[in-house]
Amino acid sequence: MVIDPTKADLMDIPVDKIDRNPENPRLFFHGAELETLLNSIRRQGVQVPISVYKERGRYVLLDGERRWRCSLKLNKKTIPALVQEKPDPLGNLLLMFNIHSLREQWDLLTIAIKLPRVIELLTKRNEKPPTEKEIVEETGLPRSTIRRSRLLIGMPQRYRDQLLLDLQKPKNQQELSEDFFIEMERSLKTVERVLPAALRDKNSARDALIEKYKSKVIPNLVHLRYIPKIARAGNVSADTSEALAALKKLFKPNHYSAEKAYEESVGPAYTERDLIGRIQTIVERLEELDIPTLNADFRESLQKPLRRLTALLGKLS
Repeated sequence: MVIDPTKADLMDIPVDKIDRNPENPRLFFHGAELETLLNSIRRQGVQVPISVYKERGRYVLLDGERRWRCSLKLNKKTIPALVQEKPDPLGNLLLMFNIHSLREQWDLLTIAIKLPRVIELLTKRNEKPPTEKEIVEETGLPRSTIRRSRLLIGMPQRYRDQLLLDLQKPKNQQELSEDFFIEMERSLKTVERVLPAALRDKNSARDALIEKYKSKVIPNLVHLRYIPKIARAGNVSADTSEALAALKKLFKPNHYSAEKAYEESVGPAYTERDLIGRIQTIVERLEELDIPTLNADFRESLQKPLRRLTALLGKLS
């Protein structure tokens, strides 16, 4: 469904006769976000009509909640609006998703909370669950957004509540973020799939990682990416038992960091694999060279790693 101005009546309607749309996914509005719009409406009025439908003598918002909120705050008596027919529940929800996919993006948690409702209504309409491609087409959301949203909605309610509390704070006061929870959930899913013995209690692991991130034991999101690398110890022929012990220790409330767990378990194996890859690339490039044309400086630059490799091999033999 799209808003068609040719099929809607443009009129000024009382601001106090408008209700928020119960299907609107948006959870909250930041003060700073509304301030610029508030000042604009104070000076010039509402320049772009909101969109509503009529129900039981009142009006329900389809588009323009920020304009409506600012008008309420400024004690405006009326607001210009396009009044159209009431959509069905699915059309109502998809309209708001598509509007916001083209404008300012909602917080990802906002999308995540309503996504199950979209899937439920699409399933009812199509008589089968929608594919990811169908959800993308219907909502206008990128595939990556849908996948990230599913990670958030898959968390237990108390972690969603924790994120919601942080999202209501000004950006500079937020300790946690959607990106943190998404990175954590991705990491834990990998451990659960590859090395499940390390994750006996997923919520305890979540709690430990959250506290370590808030206390800077885990200083940034990038360090969470050490966790799936540790779990995939077998991919680099590292000792799986050491990886298991490192993850078990990491998932407990202590000062043991993800970086330390990585270094003490699989770090050397990953370094070795990377070096082998680089050496193979260098050898391939050298084979392409015309040896007689190499100058003295280049020959000397080759001698240095050769001497180091010879000494290293001597120690290992």
